[in-house]
Amino acid sequence: MVKLDHFAATAIGLTGVVSLIGLADGTYAADFAVRDVPPPAISGPQPLEKDAFESRWEVILGGGVTFEPEYEGGDKMKIGGIPIVSIGYANWLQLDPGGLAATVYKDGGFTVDARLGYEPGRSEKDGDLLKGLGDVDYGITAGLRAGYEWGAWEIYGALDKTIRGSEGLKGEIGMNYGWHMGDKLVVATGVGATIADKNYMDSYFSINAAQSAASGLPQYKAKAGLQRVDFDVSATYFFDEHWLIQAGAGVGVLVGDAADSPIVKRKVQPQVSLSLGYKF
Repeated sequence: MVKLDHFAATAIGLTGVVSLIGLADGTYAADFAVRDVPPPAISGPQPLEKDAFESRWEVILGGGVTFEPEYEGGDKMKIGGIPIVSIGYANWLQLDPGGLAATVYKDGGFTVDARLGYEPGRSEKDGDLLKGLGDVDYGITAGLRAGYEWGAWEIYGALDKTIRGSEGLKGEIGMNYGWHMGDKLVVATGVGATIADKNYMDSYFSINAAQSAASGLPQYKAKAGLQRVDFDVSATYFFDEHWLIQAGAGVGVLVGDAADSPIVKRKVQPQVSLSLGYKF
């Protein structure tokens, strides 16, 4: 399988990972990483030749642009920049703007990753309907992701807890498919569903009495449950062994209490991106 782990998530999702459609939490799971080098043995330190050591590292640097909603539920679109700094080691460690992920268990096609990331929060300046609601602070996320690969397919589940900020707990289940189209083009597609707890839903979709008085919006209480469903596709073209370009498109659909919130003006949340990277 073409494992599309961290570059595409950087390319598609990271504007802040990309708060608006949950990309920082891995909503778009088609990302790019080194997955063809076996993990190092854990029986003890082993000497490595210089070339062997270098072959375990992959670094991708670059940048790009996204076109996406101003906030989750907004109907106005904005253009944003994407920094791409992706560093992978062997088959088990990945660092990029979305955070840090490390494989803690692997058995055949089954893998468990521990990860640290962030939830960028939301400013009341992000949209007209948000004025008077106050800001949702930045938070650190910690969680686990388990996936099973067979052939070009992967099914996965993830759970992330936000520390500070919304103090929310979010879970995601989904499926990815990736394939080569010739020697230089890689295409990936995925679908995922996100479930959020009451803390997350309160922070981003509820409106309490004070917020209602300040904003003029009616009071609203969003309950925990299924929050959104996402679909995405990306294409990565390798000009040579170093330069690559990626185009991505996705759409998220807010559902349940999230979709019914007074701050939601558009339930269907599209996003497109284009990025250029250099692989060392």
